[in-house]
Amino acid sequence: MFKKPMQKLLGSALIAATMLTGASAKAEVSFEGQTITVIIPFKEGGGTSRVFRFFQPYLSKYLPGNPVVQLQNIPGGGTIKGANFFHNNQNPDGTFLFATSSSVNIQQATGNELAEFDLSQYRPVMSLATSTHWFTRSDLASGPNDISGLQARELSLFPFKTASSADLFHLWVYDKLGINARPIPGLSTSAGFQSFLRGELQMASQGTSGFLGKVVPEIEAGNAVQFMTLGVLQADGSVARPSYSPDAITFPEMYEKTHGMPLEGEDLEAFKVIAANWGPASKGLFLPSDTPQDIVDAWRDAIRKMTEDPQFIADAPGNIGPFPVVIGEPVEEIFANAVNLSDASKAQFNDALKKYGMTFRIP
Repeated sequence: MFKKPMQKLLGSALIAATMLTGASAKAEVSFEGQTITVIIPFKEGGGTSRVFRFFQPYLSKYLPGNPVVQLQNIPGGGTIKGANFFHNNQNPDGTFLFATSSSVNIQQATGNELAEFDLSQYRPVMSLATSTHWFTRSDLASGPNDISGLQARELSLFPFKTASSADLFHLWVYDKLGINARPIPGLSTSAGFQSFLRGELQMASQGTSGFLGKVVPEIEAGNAVQFMTLGVLQADGSVARPSYSPDAITFPEMYEKTHGMPLEGEDLEAFKVIAANWGPASKGLFLPSDTPQDIVDAWRDAIRKMTEDPQFIADAPGNIGPFPVVIGEPVEEIFANAVNLSDASKAQFNDALKKYGMTFRIP
């Protein structure tokens, strides 16, 4: 008569022991006296560097053992050099991580033969959504949300890293809006912004962190005008305006304003690919593929504590925008949506590449 209760008691004891063992293992993870290296496949000054510089002190604060956290910028090959460096030097002890961006995603999405990395192999720590903001000189617009001056110009110049990066999306965007644009290749987002400020370019764009930190002061000074945002793709497929920039119209709104009809069909499908890459999969942080679970848990726990820090909560809107930090396994699905392109979307982007005279094609 005591057999069944005893089984329950033993079962409860086993669960408790397992929980204690797990807690002990987690407690034993410590990076004290160590240096954490986060690989960033861009030059300093870009949006990815800005985001993780903001995270840097919080990671040191909340990772067990309070290690030194350093960012190692490895630019080159449209993110290929840095991404491959991470892939070929993976150290699963929790001190070596990879910070990704939409330009990393597109290398995998387009099947770049030089890409040795695969985001699906790695252990996801977090992702961060952003939005994209387009702006022009104040003398080329009557006010916010106006592209008539750009549409009327014979030629408008904009910065362009490489055709094999996420910058290829700009070709599609400008073509759909009827702007006679010409890309200036080889310019990073940061260098392109400086060229814009010198008056060498008529339009440019920045992600959320760069927009808040660099562009907003220029808008307030009367030197620039924001004419559009990417918008924020919602779960139901609608597109909302960013809460920190509620008066700027989104790309779907500008498309309808230009064409007199809503964004739909294959154009809408291609836009959703862009919205995934420049939105929820815009920034990511990954550990090597063989990283033990207790180390993965320690990292995710540190990110969670970071997002709950009162100072982080106060400063985040002005540095990374209001977007939530997604932690753990859901990041895998987010990036899967960004790197898997349909044939129809590939055709849309290849048409834009061809129109702008680019030799690169998505296979």
